[in-house]
Amino acid sequence: MIKVLDCTLRDGGYINNWEFGFNNISLIIKNLSDSNLDFIECGFLKDINYNQDKTIFSDITQLLALIPEKTHSKYTLMINYGSYPIEKIPVSQSDNLYLRIAFKKKDLVSAIKYCKSLSLKGYNIIINPMHTNLYTDDELVFLINEVNKISPYALTIVDTIGCMELSDVIKIYNLYDKNLNSKINIGFHSHNNLQLSFSNAQELIKLSKNRNLIIDSTVFGMGRGAGNIRTEHLTKYINDTFKQKYNIIPILKTINDYIEPIYKKNPWGYSLAYYFGAINKCHPDYAKYLNDNKLIKIEDINYLLQQIPDEQKASFDLSVIENICKKFVC
Repeated sequence: MIKVLDCTLRDGGYINNWEFGFNNISLIIKNLSDSNLDFIECGFLKDINYNQDKTIFSDITQLLALIPEKTHSKYTLMINYGSYPIEKIPVSQSDNLYLRIAFKKKDLVSAIKYCKSLSLKGYNIIINPMHTNLYTDDELVFLINEVNKISPYALTIVDTIGCMELSDVIKIYNLYDKNLNSKINIGFHSHNNLQLSFSNAQELIKLSKNRNLIIDSTVFGMGRGAGNIRTEHLTKYINDTFKQKYNIIPILKTINDYIEPIYKKNPWGYSLAYYFGAINKCHPDYAKYLNDNKLIKIEDINYLLQQIPDEQKASFDLSVIENICKKFVC
C-alpha cells in the first residue's frame, strides 16, 4: 500500500543544475534500482538540446537506454506543463515508464487535457498540481472531478513551498480520499522548510488504510531550499513498520559515493531564511536570494518577504525582490 518515489535526479538537480555526469547518472539509477525502490524519477523531459551529463532529457528513448534490464522499480520523468509538445511524445514503449505532469493552478484545464492525451498514448500518468495548498476546497473538488475523468495512476498532494502543517495535509488528503476514484493512488511531495515533511508523511501513512500512497523522497534529502524527505530515513521507517524489504545499503552507497561530494560543494538543508520563506508562503528562491545577500540581516528577511504581493509569492520573480530590496535600502 505504501510506495516510495525517489526523485533525487530530478528534484535534487536544482542543487547542481542537474549536472550529475553520465556515468554517475547510470550508477545512481542502478543503485536505487538495487534498493528495490518502487519508483525512481530520473529527471525532467524538456524540449531542449540533450546533454548526457545532465538529468534533463529531450527524448524518452534517452532514459529507456539507462533502465536496467531486470528491475523491480518503475521509472518516471517529470514534465512541467508547457515545456514539452505533446506531438513529440511517441506512443508508450515501456510499461516501466511513468510520466509526471506538474502544472500551476491557472493551467489546470489545459494541463488535464494534456494528461488525457498522454494517457491515450499508453502512458501511466501521475498528476502533480503545484502549490496544492493554494487551492480552495471547491477548486480541489473541481480538480479531482477532472482527474477522475481520465483515471491516471495517481494524483499528488504537492507542498511546493514546504509550508504545509499537519492540519493542512490531513485536510487535503481527506478531500482527495473522499472524492477521488478509489483506483487512483494518492501521492505526497513535500519540501522540508518547516522540518515537517517526514512527520507529515508518517501521519499520511497512518491515514491511508484503504488507499495506495506514494511518498516522494530524495537521497540525503537533496533538493531545493531545505530539501526533501530523506529516502534512507523513509525506507527504514517503512521496513521497520511494515516489514517491507527495501535494501538500504545501495542508498547509503549512493550518498557516500555521489551525493555527499555534491553537498560539500553546495550544501542544502534547513536555515532561518527558508523558515521565513515557508511561514510567509513564498517560493524558496526568494529566501535564497535574500540569504545570499550578506548585507541583509537575518531579522530583516522576514520583513522583506512580507512585502512581496500575495499573487507573486508562489513563483519566483527576480525583479520583484530586487525592487523590494532597493526600497528597503533607500
